[in-house]
Amino acid sequence: MRRSVVKSLLACATLALGGMALAAFPATRAGAAPGPVPVPPAVGFGSQGGQAQEVDVALVLAVDVSGSIDYEEAELQRKGIVDAVMSREVIQAIQAGSLGRIGISVVYFSSSDYGVMSVPVNWMIVQDQASAINFSKALVAARRPSARGTSISDALELSLRMLETGPYHSVKQVIDVSGDGVNNAGRAVQDVRDEVLAKGITINGLPIIDYSTPQDLDKYFEGCVTGGPASFVIPAKGFTDFARAMRRKLVLEISGLTPEEMPEGNPLIVKVAASNEQQRVMPVRPSRPPTNSYSSACNFPMFGGFGGFGNFSFR
Repeated sequence: MRRSVVKSLLACATLALGGMALAAFPATRAGAAPGPVPVPPAVGFGSQGGQAQEVDVALVLAVDVSGSIDYEEAELQRKGIVDAVMSREVIQAIQAGSLGRIGISVVYFSSSDYGVMSVPVNWMIVQDQASAINFSKALVAARRPSARGTSISDALELSLRMLETGPYHSVKQVIDVSGDGVNNAGRAVQDVRDEVLAKGITINGLPIIDYSTPQDLDKYFEGCVTGGPASFVIPAKGFTDFARAMRRKLVLEISGLTPEEMPEGNPLIVKVAASNEQQRVMPVRPSRPPTNSYSSACNFPMFGGFGGFGNFSFR
């Protein structure tokens, strides 16, 4: 069953880019034991002449693989990322940047204590259709685990290590968290979020909301997870809407815009920076602390440990 779905994903990617054949890459895995997850060597373009290669944006996609996401939903989630990265809109946004390339990696997370954390795609350059295909091959071929716990805080910690040890240099660094649940393992999510934001990194969110999830999950992400320069949350209305939400979010992140600055349907794509020299001396946006509040608790531990569950509302 899994093999047939993977073949279907590969076929979709092939059709999207004019029938180019996709070959499987070996999966990159990390163990499920508690503690820091090893970061494997980066693939694709590395440093040049001893100095990190410049990119417009260094982006980590942190993808929820907890047990609340079933097999069919997981494949929709993975196909949504492939479709988004290879879409005309995202490639145009990348090529409109001052350098015309981004660095991208993917982190799978459930939890370090009860589940798994892994890096299915380490750092790769995406700058055109060919490099988007390379990224898609690596993601589709990688093992997709599933396990207990939803630790957004563990995901943020691993994503931060990816950015700190990655082979690229960029003024704009973004962690992109997508998932269908709240933080129920690991450290308090707001504490880790604040540590990430203190380094000038933006955290954006893509909550997946359907009949089985908290109906105010977008507000939870706004108040407990996201923050930093030009941060935003774009919810997906179920897993079938994931590809649309991911495509729109990538265009905004790469272009340095917020949903308010580029309403849905607006074809405008703005360069990440006017020039590479400007990018070195000034950030795209000034950093700021989170301004959104959430009326309930940010952490809901499976087995206790956060000091109470709060009054989370499944409205």
